[in-house]
Amino acid sequence: MIEELDNISIGCRIKARRKELKLTQTDIKQSVGISSGNMSDMENGKVMPTAWNLLRLSEILKCSIDWILTGKSLVEETDIFSSQRETEKQLLTGFRELPDEDQEELLEILEMKLRKVQRTRSANSKSFDMISNDSMTG
Repeated sequence: MIEELDNISIGCRIKARRKELKLTQTDIKQSVGISSGNMSDMENGKVMPTAWNLLRLSEILKCSIDWILTGKSLVEETDIFSSQRETEKQLLTGFRELPDEDQEELLEILEMKLRKVQRTRSANSKSFDMISNDSMTG
């Protein structure tokens, strides 16, 4: 069943995917060949991308047109979801739906958790080295 298209959700997906790929609005504008205000209007849900712009956006954002329009892909996304577990897909989909402020907050939490894991790994590595050295000298 085809869902009703929602300009704001479409714009949020375009913006989130652009940021995920670390592209600027200017990068997209130049590649797609649209006016400066039109890109902002699309991301803010004020206008629906034209068919041509959808085609170009899907190429630049490395996603399908159906994902841009609905948030779901009729065909498995090879670049995004192909070998990822269902949990990872759920996280990524949910992340894309969040406002910028919430996305930034989640990224900060992720960085904090990754630093904690790295400290733990480093401490475990040092413990292993000490045990190995003790067994060689003992």
